[in-house]
Amino acid sequence: MLKSSMNLKMFFMKNRFFFFVAALFLCSACASRNQGFVVRGSFPGLQDSMVVMLRCMENESCSVVTQGVVRDGAFELRGVVRTPMYCELLFSNQDIVSRPEDVKVGNIFLFLDNSELTLKVPHLDSMSFTSLFMAETAEVKDYLKGSPLQQEFYEYRKALLPLNLVAQKASDSLTMMSLRENCYTPEEYNRLFDEQYPQKQAAEAAIDAAKMEFVRAHPRSLLTLYIAETLLKTPFTRAPEEVEELTRVVGQIEDTVRRPYILKIADITRTLCKGAVYKDVELINTTGEKVKLSQFVHPDRYTLVDFWASWCGPCRWAIPKVEQLYKRYGDDRLAVVSVSLDKKREDWEKALKQENMPWTQLGVDGNDMLVTVSRAYHITRIPRLLLIAPDGRVVFSGHDVNALRLTVEKLL
Repeated sequence: MLKSSMNLKMFFMKNRFFFFVAALFLCSACASRNQGFVVRGSFPGLQDSMVVMLRCMENESCSVVTQGVVRDGAFELRGVVRTPMYCELLFSNQDIVSRPEDVKVGNIFLFLDNSELTLKVPHLDSMSFTSLFMAETAEVKDYLKGSPLQQEFYEYRKALLPLNLVAQKASDSLTMMSLRENCYTPEEYNRLFDEQYPQKQAAEAAIDAAKMEFVRAHPRSLLTLYIAETLLKTPFTRAPEEVEELTRVVGQIEDTVRRPYILKIADITRTLCKGAVYKDVELINTTGEKVKLSQFVHPDRYTLVDFWASWCGPCRWAIPKVEQLYKRYGDDRLAVVSVSLDKKREDWEKALKQENMPWTQLGVDGNDMLVTVSRAYHITRIPRLLLIAPDGRVVFSGHDVNALRLTVEKLL
């Protein structure tokens, strides 16, 4: 089982984001011959009846913007987008061949706006398939011509590519080490992690700085809106002055769809910026009594809050390491509070019996409380580990219990 954070699919987040994505584009039937976008191409390797599809990469379902088929060795897709968006142009002959070895699938990523774009490639075979998860570390091939915004997107991707490759190498190294953890003694594993994790942090900081540099250099770009959104969505990592800077830049860009959405994200991030004080929320204890998180956060010690669920494998894997911290520092120096996000109380209670955690156990009572807690801390993945200082500031927020250990060791 991979020891990485798992997605917590909150219906309120999905619904809210669905309406935003729906607002990004209109169906191709709404497009006339003299407005909207056109994406066309004709090059060797295209087969008649091959499917050509534009998909939005900004939601989990990868919504289809428009699609068509190759005719007479060429394709042309038309439609309208209300604001530029990150998309995938996908080619597949899967429906027109009978043998698996004859299947050809290729794709290219783009930042789609209402422009005319022409795809110019030597041959279909020069377009391999790249998954969304590997897109940022794939070679950037500027095959799409015709849109200044698309060229800007290529420049941005090329600038970040070497930084993304370094970050991916560091991340892969930690992942492989994690998968082989049973091959090390605990002391060896911690030593190796302590050596390698700072490399990952440095790589991620370099990417973050490059994104901020692009935003500052392109304060009017519609691509900047997309980048600012990614920068604002990570809680407790953005300095307050950076949040204000990004808000000012976003507010100056002319856009009626994405800009209002990002400004709402900025409002939330203001309360979840680096060094922000934790938010008090209502929870329940193991007897079903309603309590406040503040009842378990003390001014004379650090408090670790672990948001988890019984169905989350990485959450369950992290529990023994949380227990090591709890026993190492003691409740008088490090209070630990686990908050279950299980919807079914019986699932929570069963997991409590199995894990036998000797610290405070809290949970949520019904979907409304679950939504409120998740919104308060912008929880989209679990485990979500928070370290709260004696003065109430959140000094760590993340998903990696080993990274948490490093922070605890520095502070305690």
